[in-house]
Amino acid sequence: MYRVPVVLVPLFLVAILQLTASHEVTYKSLTFGKDASSYVLMSPDMSPLQEELTICAWIKRMSNHQKNAQYWLSYVASANYEEIIISDTALYYLFRDGTSYTHPSLTTGWHHICCTWSYSSRTKRVYYDGVQIGSKCTPSGRKLNIPGSLMLGQLHQGYGGGTIQSCCYFGGEMFQTNFFSTELSSSQIKEMYSQGRCSNYTQNFSDVTFLSWEEILQKDRHGSVTDKDLEECSTDHTHPTEEEETTEGPVNSTSWRFLRGEHFYNKEISTDMISKMTGRLDLLIEFYNHTVDDALIKHLEKHHTDKAPGNRTGEVEDRESEKEEMTDSLELFLTDNWEFLTDRMFYMKIVTEDLISGMTERLDLLAEFSGHLCDDSIINHLEKHHA
Repeated sequence: MYRVPVVLVPLFLVAILQLTASHEVTYKSLTFGKDASSYVLMSPDMSPLQEELTICAWIKRMSNHQKNAQYWLSYVASANYEEIIISDTALYYLFRDGTSYTHPSLTTGWHHICCTWSYSSRTKRVYYDGVQIGSKCTPSGRKLNIPGSLMLGQLHQGYGGGTIQSCCYFGGEMFQTNFFSTELSSSQIKEMYSQGRCSNYTQNFSDVTFLSWEEILQKDRHGSVTDKDLEECSTDHTHPTEEEETTEGPVNSTSWRFLRGEHFYNKEISTDMISKMTGRLDLLIEFYNHTVDDALIKHLEKHHTDKAPGNRTGEVEDRESEKEEMTDSLELFLTDNWEFLTDRMFYMKIVTEDLISGMTERLDLLAEFSGHLCDDSIINHLEKHHA
């Protein structure tokens, strides 16, 4: 009788293949609805984090219903309803106690938040865009309580997922949320931020990864939680070589995708709109031959924003409420930001004259539709006839 030959695969090869598959980077983000019913709920065994932990994520603030209390993570233990909570402004509570920190400027776009702690150091630290902005000692002998329920997108205070605080929903976008069973150093966190959200730097910590972003994407979702591909992080996206810049320069500026950003979409096309964008491009060309990465975008937001909060003349000092101040500041800030650079058309591209001139030509064409609403019909027309 003929027997089918058995192919023996070396165990070490199987292990390598499994390891490679399990740590493949996924370039999908999660967007949470602006309500109290949109979240991801998990009940992992947090034992590996009882004595040290690091939680890092790329966060995009998209709501303004609270100044600080828009929480993207909450972990409730059976013995404590505020074991870990983190907001989109890097407010970090551990063991029901906040962390003293320097409040970061509220800007649009992506920001990197990391929170660390260890039983041995008795210190919790919070990092924002690679820089430590706060720290505080924790009680002697205190470890992370287990069991508990872990929720992304909401602040809940009931073990198992109950008692969601409707005032404090996240309502933003999240990417590369990872939990590590060690206290990462400040240099490691700085490098994680510097590498950018499209890098695979977190794979360097695969041996201490407790819960990965790829695992989180597989968890059940509640309410309006949707995933989307980050085009700027697509696998075919690479740093252009000199040859590519020569042959593909004009192609970088053929996209009208930027019109779907908050600067333009469903807004009236005006001379003021075009001139502001042209002014940004004039500043951008000063960084000729630099890569449009997170570090450059952060620099531009910090040092080249005409109407940044706190720099306005004649500002009325007495306001009716803190909420009114926050809303006003953000609205002014949003009139002049650099979020358009996160579009695939610019992100991780090298600043060249071709890149800038191509965009300038697009703005000149757009100006011909002054007075029209920049809606889907206008964008579709431009994509069809001026690609």
